[in-house]
Amino acid sequence: MMEYNVLSALTIKNMTEVVLDVDRLKVSEYKVARDSDGNFFEVIRPTLPGKLPVKASFLLKGTFKGDTISLYQ
Repeated sequence: MMEYNVLSALTIKNMTEVVLDVDRLKVSEYKVARDSDGNFFEVIRPTLPGKLPVKASFLLKGTFKGDTISLYQ
């Protein structure tokens, strides 16, 4: 398990893209995410945000709200 700070979270149609405060190259592939309230989310796939420097980001199934995220392989 790895825990990261969330820079932004955008939800559209029950899918949320979360951008994390960590370089994209320092993050592995994950299958499950958990918010600070203990809610679990399926990780659909990594995404590539359009801003530099490139931060790690993931598309999650569901509406994510929170400042931190825990990721599980």
